[in-house]
Amino acid sequence: MKIFVNQKEFLANSESLTVEQLLNEIQSLKAGVAVAVNNKVVRKAYWDSTFLAEGDHITVITAVCGG
Repeated sequence: MKIFVNQKEFLANSESLTVEQLLNEIQSLKAGVAVAVNNKVVRKAYWDSTFLAEGDHITVITAVCGG
């Protein structure tokens, strides 16, 4: 399955992939992370039940501290 993560092509090994599984594959941190699928924010409570589809566009934003 081909999806796009932060505007970069990502080939998933499975045809059934949730937001939670995707985040496990691409990064280890989950605190301070926001996710949108096709420009719709997905609340963290729904990451494990939100399935991705071919061609979806996922935006992952990680908050950072600094000044």
